[in-house]
Amino acid sequence: MGGGYDSVKTIKGKFSAARYKGQMGCESSISKATELPDLHKMRERAQLLRSEFLDSFGRLEAEVMQYIGKTEVKATSSTPFSQKLAALAKARDRFKNPKRLDVRIAAIRELLPVRADIVHSVLELILIFDGQTTSMKLQFRNSSDCERRPLTLTHDQLAIIIRRLNQLAGQFSHQRLKEAAPAARASASA
Repeated sequence: MGGGYDSVKTIKGKFSAARYKGQMGCESSISKATELPDLHKMRERAQLLRSEFLDSFGRLEAEVMQYIGKTEVKATSSTPFSQKLAALAKARDRFKNPKRLDVRIAAIRELLPVRADIVHSVLELILIFDGQTTSMKLQFRNSSDCERRPLTLTHDQLAIIIRRLNQLAGQFSHQRLKEAAPAARASASA
């Protein structure tokens, strides 16, 4: 009854390893030759990308606010962004090409849930190790909506969204308004 091959310690070790292996997501062990990622640098890179996203959305919102001022639409700086877009959509007859305005507003509206998730969450990093390489995803769990599924993006996906926001801000800044009626110009110069 001594400590043979299948002693209690050996069996406990096998069960423990089997139980924790599945829970921890370590399907393959990390060899000593594999270099571990620098988590501090990865988090810093992710935070910089998140900051770029917020800056890009801020630029886009500034462009929208300029047109709210130009069209004299009733909206203040404290009005929610989605309501500012709705107010601009109602003033579409003041734009030279209202169809372009509609397309741009629709594109911005598609990005509003992404903005909400990124703004109202703590950034979490998800590390994925396939036995050879480690990859990372960014996860945003919306704090104000617990029922909502977390938004998970790669660096590349977030970079694409940032480029799209910058593109929309540039396009929005080139929107042209219809000229004021001649009677309105004459009374303004008098």
